[in-house]
Amino acid sequence: MTIRRRLTLWYAILLALIIVTFGAITFGVMRYAMIENIDNTLRETEQVIRNEIRTETATGAGDQQDDVEIILPALDRYYTSNIYVQAWAINGDGAVLKSHSDNIAMFDTALDDSVLGLPGTHMTNADFQGRDVRVLTRPVVSNGETVGWVQVAGDLSTVNEAIELLLLVMLVSCAFAIAGSVILSLWFSHRALKPIEEITLAAASVAGTDDLGTRLKWSGPADELGRLTSVFNQMMSRLENLFSVQQRFVADVSHELRTPLTSIQGNLELIRRYGLDEQSLDAMQSEAGRMTRLVNDLLMLARTDYGGVKVELFPTDLDTIMLESYEQVRAITKDRDLKVVMAQFEPVRINGNPDRLRQLMLNLTNNAVKFTPDGGEIHMGLEHIRDQAVVWVKDTGIGITEADLTRIFDRFYQSDPARTHTGEGFGLGLSICKWIVDTHGGEIRVTSQPGEGTTFTVTFPVYPPPDPHKQPTRNRIPIIRRSDGDGTHHQPVTKELEIIRGGDDNSKRHHHTK
Repeated sequence: MTIRRRLTLWYAILLALIIVTFGAITFGVMRYAMIENIDNTLRETEQVIRNEIRTETATGAGDQQDDVEIILPALDRYYTSNIYVQAWAINGDGAVLKSHSDNIAMFDTALDDSVLGLPGTHMTNADFQGRDVRVLTRPVVSNGETVGWVQVAGDLSTVNEAIELLLLVMLVSCAFAIAGSVILSLWFSHRALKPIEEITLAAASVAGTDDLGTRLKWSGPADELGRLTSVFNQMMSRLENLFSVQQRFVADVSHELRTPLTSIQGNLELIRRYGLDEQSLDAMQSEAGRMTRLVNDLLMLARTDYGGVKVELFPTDLDTIMLESYEQVRAITKDRDLKVVMAQFEPVRINGNPDRLRQLMLNLTNNAVKFTPDGGEIHMGLEHIRDQAVVWVKDTGIGITEADLTRIFDRFYQSDPARTHTGEGFGLGLSICKWIVDTHGGEIRVTSQPGEGTTFTVTFPVYPPPDPHKQPTRNRIPIIRRSDGDGTHHQPVTKELEIIRGGDDNSKRHHHTK
């Protein structure tokens, strides 16, 4: 059974139960009110009669028992034809009818003989000469003894007719109400499930046509269905983005692997044709190395996606890693006309992983070296600003266009100038950088102008967290540099940089030789 049918069935059953229950309660209350109205009339009548009734004792002859005469008032001057009154006295043979109202003068039977002779007052329903009557029976007491009974009855025919008519109206109303509830439940279930049906059709369209651009329109309130529609649209947006990334990923991997494989295949053809030579072996080894680096980077990024890479963080001197990176980039650029400058340097400690931080700095500096032409400059800096450690790498290279800035951290993304400049990168370095920064709870930003250069800025929270009641201090350490005569290279000046970290007797001293 479908959800729509179940909703219709349950809604109709629930509404029918409510209607039947309400009808039964209404019927019972109305019947009780009408019966209670007759009972009150009977009580009032009996009260008036009891106030005016008289009893007389007639002495019997010989051994006969004295008879009690019960004299009723003139009943017909007080009551309508729907009220019947009888007075019964006790004699030796039992209850004897002594008086009655004129409207039942032709009958000598009791209004309700089942309660005559019983002590106490009784209110009963009886059948009197084919009529349904409501009978009030009360004993007549004289000198502390029961000498007879008075029975006052009211005709129930009018009440029965009203009750039967009310019952008919209630049954017809319930039938129409139940039929209306079924129709209403069908409409309600259709309206309630319409967005779900649209989602189902949209999902079927996606499955049948591979159209991930399908979106649902919702003009209703932000209720459960509105949130369901919103979640579906968000899911479709994410799926579309993931499929787009996957397609681009497969295309980029194919592109990156095609070049080294083509080179290796070409060199193998040369070796087969002309024999083994060192140049072909070196070329194949170089291309195999590129593919190895590519596969390793892809493996690491794939493991990061499902949490397979665990990074342990502990207190790390970021300034030490910064100096190591500075020396590495100077060694890399020794054969190029590039100026490498440590523009800002401050001691700072963060909660990090030294190996991953070295990988981060290596990727950023290699990126700067790769895209900065000869004659340019690369500036590095480390600052301690309030509770943040700020690392930045700035170059005067070819820059990045505004359209490319939003995608440079995507895997395999490379702008066309980058591809034409070196042909060595895979477009994975910045993706790895962003993962490392995110793992350390930091943030990486990039600003660039085409033809003017690029600046990467990375911020990390310092370790330990700063004392809010202590003013931060900034201890700048000057960096002494020297250039060659032509100003094209920086050579290290033998200088011991002493970084003193404030504290107690456990203060540490770090020495770096440049």
